[in-house]
Amino acid sequence: MIFEVILLALASTVRPTSLAAVTALLGRESSRRLMIAYVAGGLIFAFVFGVVVVGVFHGIHVHAGSDRTKAVADVVGGVAALLFGVAVLVGLVRLRDGGTSRSGAGGWMFRLDRRITVRVAAFAGPLTHIPGVFYLIALNVIVAHNPYIPGGVVAVAVYDAIWFAVPIAALLMCIVDPGMAQSLVIAVQRRTTQHSRTIVLATCFVVGVALLVRGLLHL
Repeated sequence: MIFEVILLALASTVRPTSLAAVTALLGRESSRRLMIAYVAGGLIFAFVFGVVVVGVFHGIHVHAGSDRTKAVADVVGGVAALLFGVAVLVGLVRLRDGGTSRSGAGGWMFRLDRRITVRVAAFAGPLTHIPGVFYLIALNVIVAHNPYIPGGVVAVAVYDAIWFAVPIAALLMCIVDPGMAQSLVIAVQRRTTQHSRTIVLATCFVVGVALLVRGLLHL
């Protein structure tokens, strides 16, 4: 597995909107069913999206696996990561705080508080995990470095499993003790909200420089 892909997945694990949604779902009486629907809906959407991207690009013969293709993909991914990091640094891109207030990124979950059903929870999974810059960069690297579909699919599955680590862990804890699960998610939410910008910037510049240097050295 490519180090940069795993790092990008780890940086995507703590997602403010996802934490807000999970907190809201864990507060419901039928939290187990809602969390199963949320995790399943989100994972299926993310996995299908990734597999389609990988399948399409492998299917049109982009010469995946060749040294030049890997190098170009690394340079493109590195530049994209660095540009996104700069945009966040100078304020052109503002990260959502994901607070549990009604005005936060997860506020729509609270406005639906009395109407949260299994169907709504399943829809919330994809809605709070819309592919962003990190996922697109990771898919770009996966397509270039995994010339065969099985390898690319496994890489996508690993990324998605890491990306959904918090909701999956919350679901497992919810089966045992919903109250404890909600308390832990709230604690994670409070801590990560304070450092989300630092996490994003560190990931952008570390991954960006690593990809750019590796790509330029192999061009």
